[in-house]
Amino acid sequence: MKILENIRSFLYDKEYFINIFDNYVYVFNYLDLINFSETAIQLQMENFKVAVEGENLSIVKMMEKEILIEGTIKKVVKK
Repeated sequence: MKILENIRSFLYDKEYFINIFDNYVYVFNYLDLINFSETAIQLQMENFKVAVEGENLSIVKMMEKEILIEGTIKKVVKK
């Protein structure tokens, strides 16, 4: 079905994506880790920065283009 293919293409053909869960934030296709502390983590994306703010933040998984952040997430903002 053409509609299903278009939906899949729209959902998965992204330059980046960010999933926000209760105690986790998953970012795909970030360029660099700019700042890391227990209360804030800042990532460089291609055209902007993403800041994750909260408490007891830690990096659970970090690969070349993927990062999984755990903690009490208070906000995620584009800068």
